[in-house]
Amino acid sequence: LSLLCLALMSLAGALVPRVIVDTDMSMDCDDVGALCILNALVDNGEAEILAVVHNTGLFTGVGAISVINHYYGRDYIPIGAYKGPFAAKEPGVYVDDLVASFPSPIKNYSQVPDAVEVYRRVLSDQPDRSVTIASIGFTTNLDALLRSPPDANSPLNGTELVAAKVVQIAWMGGKYPSSGGQPEWNFSHDGIGSSTKFTVENTPSLLRMFSGFEIGLEIMTGGILTNHSGIENPCRKAYIDHDGPGHNRPSWDPATTLYAVRGYEPFWKIESAGYNNVSDTGDNTWIPGPATHNQGYLVAAASPDYIAGVIDDLLLRRPKLSGKQ
Repeated sequence: LSLLCLALMSLAGALVPRVIVDTDMSMDCDDVGALCILNALVDNGEAEILAVVHNTGLFTGVGAISVINHYYGRDYIPIGAYKGPFAAKEPGVYVDDLVASFPSPIKNYSQVPDAVEVYRRVLSDQPDRSVTIASIGFTTNLDALLRSPPDANSPLNGTELVAAKVVQIAWMGGKYPSSGGQPEWNFSHDGIGSSTKFTVENTPSLLRMFSGFEIGLEIMTGGILTNHSGIENPCRKAYIDHDGPGHNRPSWDPATTLYAVRGYEPFWKIESAGYNNVSDTGDNTWIPGPATHNQGYLVAAASPDYIAGVIDDLLLRRPKLSGKQ
């Protein structure tokens, strides 16, 4: 059996996934959708959220994360932030509205630790090979984590810590089998390509499952929130702010998050024979070869409408813990 098959079998037999979300929540509302469905999956007893970290320099990005977690009754979830210059001036259309219009204990990144600090503290407390990272944005935090030295949280450096504690990364990024000279956003935006390349090449040999641009593009969700969810729901407001009332949005990040918790069947098939080659510009090509790299990418299987129905159903679930902080 290949390493990837063994890893998937191990995940299938594990307890509920322990998930760290690494999100660029700001530019697109599908990040909101991803965190909302993950909270709903936690309500279902299907997952545990260990932490949420933000990977652009937007000052109020963590405020939107806090709004959503508060809505679901989970202010206790640690939040961390990348605080550098990357994409710091790209707020999107919903973040400041959510922070201003909905209650939350955190409004901006002055109130939270650095993302790498949160990563290292949370990972060090987990059992070995137990953590799933849902990477639904850029590699600023993962890059810095891999380069991080030992600290008070762990005597391991970042690469060693990831190898010890992480079982898989569900990774929204790239196009498959190739981006063909037109790099995907998460892999390439604003010069992030060299960081993407470093992170893909230097992540230890844990399971890395890539969910490409083509996977989420046809899974249209979120518009149902306008008329079937209340005004108290920040997920609803984010989708309306971004696309207008009743309009759907492709589900790049929700699809990746759904995979991170429920796995690939019955939604997708996987291709694991080869590895993902990423250039300094973020252009990527799947290089066919033996299934020995512990990498794979999702391939469409179920209809996009079926998967969209699953995601929309989760988006419409009322929080179990709301108001019980």
